[in-house]
Amino acid sequence: MEGFGSFYITNTTNTSQLCNRLKDYYKIIFLEKGSKIKIDFDTINCPADTFFFLNEEHFFVLDEKAKGQLIYFDTDFYCIELHDQELACDGLLYRNITLTPYIHLTHQQATNLCRLVTEIEKEEKNTDYWSEEKIKLLLKYIIIEATRIWAIQWQINTSDFSKKQNFIKKFSKLVEENYAQIHQVTCYAKMLNITPKTLNNNVVKNFNTTPQQIISNRIILQAKRLLAHTNLSVKEISHTLGYTDSSYFNRFFKKQTSTT
Repeated sequence: MEGFGSFYITNTTNTSQLCNRLKDYYKIIFLEKGSKIKIDFDTINCPADTFFFLNEEHFFVLDEKAKGQLIYFDTDFYCIELHDQELACDGLLYRNITLTPYIHLTHQQATNLCRLVTEIEKEEKNTDYWSEEKIKLLLKYIIIEATRIWAIQWQINTSDFSKKQNFIKKFSKLVEENYAQIHQVTCYAKMLNITPKTLNNNVVKNFNTTPQQIISNRIILQAKRLLAHTNLSVKEISHTLGYTDSSYFNRFFKKQTSTT
């Protein structure tokens, strides 16, 4: 089925080859209790069955004892942004600029979500007219349930979910889409039709940090990814991230990370 796939994760899974193969896909990774995964530069343990939601650019390394299942899909198969009015997950589960979204599950939650994963696996083997549409519906259901669990775990009051999350999602998406070209808080405030002061107050209230630091963190994360996983020179990376002066970028990187 073009643009979609799934398979089981075992201790024989070659993570490096897997990341290269799936670099253009959204990923949903289910890991069993006791597994461990490194996403970009953070290692995450799974004290319970856990679902992870990764963008195309996330680089991950699975511990040799990790077990679970991975679902991947591209925007041609299922576009998160296009369906966001229904799902309300863009900027939360996906393209979240402040954290890598994951949910630890209770036994009942794990049973319910894993049942959907199993159903997807069955449908993937079908070749009839309805199988692709059914997989999209099952995928949508997983994302809705995961967003609901995520909101509960992060103590977001569902009564003000729409207003609060709408701002978080808009700002997250704008930064994710523009961080390599736009570095100034005033530009993001203008795109949101608010003043820089209002943007700063809202970001501090919702993220406990400043908008400038969020933008800087996103730039640094991408710089680390390019340094660790490509052969690009520092000068090429600085240009990719919107810095014409590589010396200035070096100073910025050192200020943010305390290393050259």
